[in-house]
Amino acid sequence: MSVFSVRREGGVTNIELNRPEARNALRRQDKLDLVELLACEAAGETRAIVLSGAGGKAFCAGTDIKEMAQFSPQESLTMLAAEERLYEAVMSAPVPVIAAVDGVALGAGCVLVSCCDVVVAGESAKFGQPEVRNGAPAPLHVALLPRIIGLNRARWMLYTGQSIGAREAQTMGLVSEVVADGQVLARAIELGAQIARFPQRSLALQKQIIDSWIRDSFDTAVRRSAYIGGSAFTSDEPRQAITAFLERPR
Repeated sequence: MSVFSVRREGGVTNIELNRPEARNALRRQDKLDLVELLACEAAGETRAIVLSGAGGKAFCAGTDIKEMAQFSPQESLTMLAAEERLYEAVMSAPVPVIAAVDGVALGAGCVLVSCCDVVVAGESAKFGQPEVRNGAPAPLHVALLPRIIGLNRARWMLYTGQSIGAREAQTMGLVSEVVADGQVLARAIELGAQIARFPQRSLALQKQIIDSWIRDSFDTAVRRSAYIGGSAFTSDEPRQAITAFLERPR
């Protein structure tokens, strides 16, 4: 049975992880279910996706350690493969994905935040990579962390396993916006609704360009982004949007 609740309104889909009794920790099947859910929503009328966690105490506390404690080496690789698919699903979704972080985002939950396009956090939110404390290093898309917050800060988080608060995470660049506790989801949905008003193809192409900035060398990213940007004009969206802008009362 899926642990995700889905609410759709005005082009915005809110996908809520609903395991508050486990601080919304993700089991292997949960990760695969979320991959399928993201693909399904992005293929429909959705213009922005908001990820949130139920209960107010945790966005996601990471991989479910009760399940992880029983893993064989092969099972751990299977779990990591599912996790990689999840991170790639967020990064390759053709619509922006917004993380609404109430409470803690730890381990896989913190990495999931790193993969999102926009991060809204409550004043009391905490972010951390405590994997080393549990005997297993943090792999996969944790590789994004040095790019976001800098190598030395990433080293500190990974070696100490300590968490940082929302304001510090914003200063580091991990969080886009900090709001009062209890207002996180509403603000994330509000941002999603703003984004949903923009041309759909333009949003998808912009996400491809940003993905190129992340994955490619500088020169390749410049060339690739020029090609992607130019492809926008194979549709009528730019002309329609520019014409509407020019016709607005001044």
